[in-house]
Amino acid sequence: MSDSSDSRLNAIVIGLDCITGLQTARALHQRGVRVTGIACDRDHFAIRTRCVSKVVFAERGGTNLVECLRSLATSDRPVLMPATDAAVLSISQQGAQLSKLFRIANPVGASIERALRKAPFARHAEEHGIPVPRTRVVESLDEIRRAAADLSAPFVLKPDIKSERWTELAGAKVFIAEDGSALERTYERCRDWSDRFVVQEWVEGGDDAVYSYYAFIDEDRRIVVECVGHKIRQWPRRTGSGTLSEYCDDPEIRETGRALLESLDHRGFATVNMKRDTGSGKLFVIEANVGRPGMGMFIAEAAGIEMTYLAYRSLAGLPLPPATVARFPKARWICLKRDLAAALAAGRQGELGVAAYLRSLRGVRRSAVFALRDPLPFLYDVLRLPRQVARRRVRTEIS
Repeated sequence: MSDSSDSRLNAIVIGLDCITGLQTARALHQRGVRVTGIACDRDHFAIRTRCVSKVVFAERGGTNLVECLRSLATSDRPVLMPATDAAVLSISQQGAQLSKLFRIANPVGASIERALRKAPFARHAEEHGIPVPRTRVVESLDEIRRAAADLSAPFVLKPDIKSERWTELAGAKVFIAEDGSALERTYERCRDWSDRFVVQEWVEGGDDAVYSYYAFIDEDRRIVVECVGHKIRQWPRRTGSGTLSEYCDDPEIRETGRALLESLDHRGFATVNMKRDTGSGKLFVIEANVGRPGMGMFIAEAAGIEMTYLAYRSLAGLPLPPATVARFPKARWICLKRDLAAALAAGRQGELGVAAYLRSLRGVRRSAVFALRDPLPFLYDVLRLPRQVARRRVRTEIS
């Protein structure tokens, strides 16, 4: 791939103040792309990165973000790379207008709502024969009770869409309830945090039963690049985001991910998270995150597949290589601080020793935050750790 023309092209990473945004900016910067970062949190460690030419501040979504984008428009139509769901939704809602100013992966955005909202996604998957856990959509306590009667425990309770309010108050992506009574109590605690909820049956299996299919699909519905990642650990345990993943080549995962995205008629970035039931061996699609890179997608970069940069080239109209293969098929990716938390929790339960933990780090080629050539985000994150611990203790004492 020739990079001679890239210095004249620009990219805007929306949501620099998150790990996904930081990784996106780094992946583009190392290829010479001039990156502007948009952030909301002025105290976030990621905005200390040297991989952006400038940082501007705006809300995570809505009118304020759209106006900020308009102010950054230039004649060469920069490539937009949203890194958060809020940014994805805002861009999809204004896609017809923004696509005149920027290069956008999915300007119509028809698949965005279907995938990001859990209730429409569950219905869509069932209608198209995609294997998903048995699901009920609930909006009241009576419907919670009916769902508990219809489904088999344990249950998973999640909001129809993960809003900023949910993230702030819940502190978790989803909740697990071991029985109907626990499900009712959980719903009562968080019923004001979302207008609608989804209840699903829990798929049995540990953190290492989870897989993710990552892809970028162009406007002609062609898969530009794809990758499969296998979680080894995640935080919080059972329901969190991956902290240590490995590259893998699993045909069933790949074909299931492709089938789902084809049924959604999706273009752009996509992550399809799946879990294999340890009892039956059956594979279930848990959720899809579309319109942005997934945090764990950078297992592809660790394996030598430049997924972010190839997506950028596709959007910018630059030539693509004829084929993309993994140069490091045993590569692993880590989010170090979160992985230490997951490992410590596993150690306290007697599931992971020091030697086993150190062995699990073999093959790590990419870190989410730590980078020798861009050290400030990691250092700043470590320095603020005492403050985070103190705040957590205060919240625990209050509750």
